[in-house]
Amino acid sequence: MGHNLMAMVGGLTVVTFYAGHGRILFLTRYRQFGFGLGFLCYAVANFLGTMEGWGFDVAHVSFVIAGGAGLRRTMLFERQRRADAAFAPDQAALWHAEGQHGLRVFLATGDGDALDRAVDRFRDAVTATNGHTSQLTHRAALLTALQARYERRRHLDDLDEAIGHGRTVDDYRGGVRCGLVLSLLSTALRLRHDHVGGAGDLRDARTACHAATRLVPFRSRHFPRCSSEFAALYRAEYDRTEQPEFLDLAIERVRRGVRSARLTGAPRPVDLMTLCDLLAERGRHGANAADLTEAVDVGRSALRGLLPGDRLFQQGQNTLAHALRTRFGLLRRVDDLDEAIRLAHRASGQVSVTDPQWADHRLNLALALHDRHRFGRAHAQRDRNLGWALDAARDAATHDLADVPTRIRAGLVRGDIAASTGGYAEAVTAFAGVIGLLPLVASRELRREDQEDRLGRWSGIAANAAACALATGDQRRALVLLEQGRGVLLSRAMDTRADLTALHASHPALAAEFEELREALDPSPDLGDVLDSPPDAPTEDQARRTRRARTERWDDLLARIRAEDGLAGFAATPDPDRVLAQGAAGPVVYLTVSEYRADAIVVRPDGPRTVPLTITPAQVGERTDTLHHALRAVTDLDRQRAVHDVLAWLWDEVVEPVLDTAGITGAGPPPRVWWIPTGPLALLPIHAAGHHRDGISLLDRAISSYAPTVRALAAARDRPAARSAPRPLVVAMSHTPGAAPLPGAEREAALVRELFPGGVSLRDGEATRQRVLDELPGHTWAHFACHGMIDRDIPSRGRLLLHDHQDRPLTTADISRLVLPEPALAYLSSCETARTGPRHTDEAIHLASAFQLAGFPDVIATLWAIPDRAARDFTRDTYTELHRLIRSGAAPDAAGAVHAATRTARDKFPNLPGLWAGYVHLGR
Repeated sequence: MGHNLMAMVGGLTVVTFYAGHGRILFLTRYRQFGFGLGFLCYAVANFLGTMEGWGFDVAHVSFVIAGGAGLRRTMLFERQRRADAAFAPDQAALWHAEGQHGLRVFLATGDGDALDRAVDRFRDAVTATNGHTSQLTHRAALLTALQARYERRRHLDDLDEAIGHGRTVDDYRGGVRCGLVLSLLSTALRLRHDHVGGAGDLRDARTACHAATRLVPFRSRHFPRCSSEFAALYRAEYDRTEQPEFLDLAIERVRRGVRSARLTGAPRPVDLMTLCDLLAERGRHGANAADLTEAVDVGRSALRGLLPGDRLFQQGQNTLAHALRTRFGLLRRVDDLDEAIRLAHRASGQVSVTDPQWADHRLNLALALHDRHRFGRAHAQRDRNLGWALDAARDAATHDLADVPTRIRAGLVRGDIAASTGGYAEAVTAFAGVIGLLPLVASRELRREDQEDRLGRWSGIAANAAACALATGDQRRALVLLEQGRGVLLSRAMDTRADLTALHASHPALAAEFEELREALDPSPDLGDVLDSPPDAPTEDQARRTRRARTERWDDLLARIRAEDGLAGFAATPDPDRVLAQGAAGPVVYLTVSEYRADAIVVRPDGPRTVPLTITPAQVGERTDTLHHALRAVTDLDRQRAVHDVLAWLWDEVVEPVLDTAGITGAGPPPRVWWIPTGPLALLPIHAAGHHRDGISLLDRAISSYAPTVRALAAARDRPAARSAPRPLVVAMSHTPGAAPLPGAEREAALVRELFPGGVSLRDGEATRQRVLDELPGHTWAHFACHGMIDRDIPSRGRLLLHDHQDRPLTTADISRLVLPEPALAYLSSCETARTGPRHTDEAIHLASAFQLAGFPDVIATLWAIPDRAARDFTRDTYTELHRLIRSGAAPDAAGAVHAATRTARDKFPNLPGLWAGYVHLGR
């Protein structure tokens, strides 16, 4: 019995190890050992008994199976050997070895020529082994070299080439080498996302990294690299969402990689550096001293594993310096800060100025020195630390080879350091430099939603810049900075809508080229459907390259046009004199609030006037929260008292000082005033400010309108007046799939049709996206009585809910792409059509601004949801006033009609401001 059992175990062991699947690392690595152990068991069994019995039968069958598997494997090896011989593996291996040598020289010395040679040799090796499985090894080396060269020179072509090579792994079956290539592909995609943007890159990086981890087993020497890349992806998600659970996941991933590395040797220093950085951030976010102490310990371990001349050594010093400075922020140990300064100083001193990482090291040093200035005691030393901190931040902010996000962060640090100590001139220069980088953040090569997401991370910069300019007494500079730093995407879209009359007359070829390229960059809504559809990875890569090439052509075209006589200002941000000229019809008021100060800048033709305000960002945020909480029940008297309190605060702190400076006293006919609120102020009803129960309000002194920028206001005023009678397109959605009914919508439509016949009405099922887009060019007025929705994260996805909104929504992006022949008035009787999310208030991306961009010089919209009956009454009063004006022979005054309707509603419902304070007029 015993010898039968031993014979069976021996046979099964032989067949398991010898015929086991090659993808199972344990069986592959210990194949010979398992074969020997199994055969030994069989031999012992044979020694103890005869070769008869059920155990020996099983063993013999197992040997036959193992032999067949061995024969098959031998045939496969021979087939592969012959294939290898056809691809000159010796030459490819030689090129690979030369490439590895060049890469090692670069990593040790930073020699860029050696890195170039490495890239060339790896390319040769990849080409020579096309279709051969060893190509995976050469391709992985090429990806590594291309990424290293990108990180050294920041040439996107290197990153694009690496991504292109990485995407070819679908041509091969799995395996560890395939997993390594996928991990490297993930890194390249993540780098492009971090430095350029693009949610698709981050999504594809996650997909590639998931596939890599399935192919690379825990004991593989490549497993730590895959784990570290997964951690970097989680860190990217944390940076985007600030949700700490992503940090936890990232830390666990790196720890797994470290445990895997310890099975065969020491952990990689780069993984320890990653763990140090993640622990420091979690310690900072959660005020956890244990995490910060572990971060410092791990950072020291990483440095011990590197030679001082190693390229990673400087990065390790910088990482440890960051961890020490972070621990100082919590524990206030001066020794930590002093060591951080020494490490950061060494790191920046040991890296070449031509290395993009130099900016990171200088920025880290600037932050540490600024902390030393703030918490130091010796006055002279504090001043020196401040000067050194400014120098370091300036170096980082102006380093051309650094990636744009790093330069922006450095510019903001530079501006904040300067402003906090009264150096406002330096701060203006710093913030102006950051504003100049914002168009690069939202590069045209990105999809529209990616542009919006990246700009949303840097809101409020224009207000800071203007505040510092005003502190120096330069009001004109403040206006220019506000115009340049806000509405970046709006301004870019307006560039493509420039008036071409003069250009057609003087340079028709340039005008034709402009129109052709404009259509390519700012496509019609139908083409926009294709561009905005979920991307297929290779197709999206090609689309990105196409957009990049078109952007370069566009920049070149604008430069050529502006070089012609009389066209220097073509499609450009207006100069200060043109900005001031917009105040001729009435004051245009910029409202700003920042950490440094708050102001109203009253734009008049004779020059700007500054009105200092005493509000703070915290106070504005508190009133915004109060207002939006109260507006959840617009007919609740208790909540509406909170709305009145907000309106009274706006009057006392913002509006009344402005009106006093502008000389608007309430005597005589109400004058016009245009408001341009910035940042969180854009979420408040400035036009309705007042102590309404006491008879003191802006509604009783002036007619208010809004504009996203002075340039947008100028564009609205430049539109020629409609030459024909109003031809309204009326869209009424009484019943909307998936939304609450709006019985007042049809009544609104009937009212408009009665007062202004001759238009087209689309009701319920007739009102589809395509039908509306087809009808809009043939009408001068547009009235929408339907639901509206905003997207707080991607505001261009805001939409009007038409009959087919669940499948083909009519979005903000769709409207903004239109170029209409004779638009005059758009009335958006829908929810929140003049509102955007808090991250994008400076961009003013909402449905109302989209209709302005489509050409409507007057737009009536809402800041919040209005009940159906109140909306119907407001529509009736507004159109009745417009009808009266037209019948009397006067021009239709949309702003005056909204003003009159608001006062009528206020008189009817004085205690319910939520019913009437939400309507706004945008435009001329």
